[in-house]
Amino acid sequence: MDKSRYLLEVEIAQLKSRLKSEPDDVLVIAEQCLARSKQIDYAHGCIECLIVMSHCAIYLKKPKMGLKYAKDAFVYQNQLDHDDFLPVILHLQGWHFFTEGKLFTAQKHWIKALEQAALEENVDVEILCLLGLGEIWRQTQELELACNTHRLAVQVANKTRSTELEGKARVLWAWDLYLLKDYVEMLEVLDAAQFVFEDGSNKLLLAEIWDFRALALLGLERLEDAEEATQKAHELAINNNLSWVQIHSFINLARLELIRGNLDKATDLLNSAESSVDTDTEHSAVLFAQIYFQESKIAEQQQNYELALNAFKKYRHYSIEQIKRQKDHESTDKSRGLKKQLEQRARKLINRVRGQYEYNPEKHFSNVVSETYWWEQLVMCKTKLNHSDNSVVVIYHPNSHYIDICTELTHSLCTPKDLVSRLSSERLGLLIDEKNLETKELYRILTAMINLYPWERQGLYDKPPQLSQYDILSFPFTLEQLEQIPVTGDI
Repeated sequence: MDKSRYLLEVEIAQLKSRLKSEPDDVLVIAEQCLARSKQIDYAHGCIECLIVMSHCAIYLKKPKMGLKYAKDAFVYQNQLDHDDFLPVILHLQGWHFFTEGKLFTAQKHWIKALEQAALEENVDVEILCLLGLGEIWRQTQELELACNTHRLAVQVANKTRSTELEGKARVLWAWDLYLLKDYVEMLEVLDAAQFVFEDGSNKLLLAEIWDFRALALLGLERLEDAEEATQKAHELAINNNLSWVQIHSFINLARLELIRGNLDKATDLLNSAESSVDTDTEHSAVLFAQIYFQESKIAEQQQNYELALNAFKKYRHYSIEQIKRQKDHESTDKSRGLKKQLEQRARKLINRVRGQYEYNPEKHFSNVVSETYWWEQLVMCKTKLNHSDNSVVVIYHPNSHYIDICTELTHSLCTPKDLVSRLSSERLGLLIDEKNLETKELYRILTAMINLYPWERQGLYDKPPQLSQYDILSFPFTLEQLEQIPVTGDI
């Protein structure tokens, strides 16, 4: 590589670190680098510059400009003898089409990007495509699909140690869970997301985490905790000029005061929210709809039915405006006729990714057997009475993700005659072909392994699983009987 190309590479690398904080300045310098790359006929440099410029357009909220840069980068990509840049170029096109509201065209590009990312082993783009596809399904009201896709993105990011992307995926997953009204799991997901951003590396996502936490706590009617979470979101929003979160925190505080019966205070908070909305933004209708819906509820409780009716009419107006805008975008989307084919193709791709990353004990572990077979072998061992050389260890945790990992740990200690089975989502059974001292030593080692395991690296922050050791003759015959025995302790 000659000196001019080397200096361009160094300068472009420096620009990437400034993208979020100085998109305007970075765009100007990237344009200059692009001109220099063209002068020396350096296609690789042209692509890098255009990718940086397309990213700048994301932060500057100029999708048409960003799309043009991504398309130009695609032209230069075709001049190369490799496809290293193709996944990110296709992803950027998908993102800009999504921002324009052309959901199915965006979906088509994210599907292509996901396929290409798998070929090029570009895991970051794989995760970004999963996030994008999940966003599309949420907007088209396919909430279960959105939830499963964002959950998969979390698993991929966690296994590949893509910490920031894992945090983003968890926030989007929490949003899906909120719409599905699964507030308990939503809080668990947000706990792990908060751990990722507790160093303050991304103030926007940290504020959104507190905002979503407040929504979950409101859903569970834990008012004091909800108020604390809302106040933290509000402080972060004000200190970092995050207008969306600030307005939403006003709405959440108003909901709290409405529940408490402080109607005047709730009205003041909604007035603050209303005055803070920027009417020029495309998403202002979403916020106005939420504000006027709460206003109608307050007016109804005050028995001011005329005001309640007017507020509700405004709520309907902005709700219909949201739907109309989405329909308008769909009508200009050239790929809308391919909706079913795109969805089927996306599902196949996602299942392929899931097969690579999702836990499947039968695929990896020879000692893992079905629950039915495990209980059958247990009964066979019991029939030997005092001649039996078997004993049982049960691992318990209410979170099934812990049991997934314990299956791997347990299997690593098994001999060919030991049997491991998921007795339920909360319990793992180990039927050991040993007894007495050998079993006690295995129990000790397994307990130490579970206590020393770095659960936090898997996004799990609860207490470690609990183990119980049983003599084969005293072990119950059914899962129902087992569930009635205290979780810890030896029998």
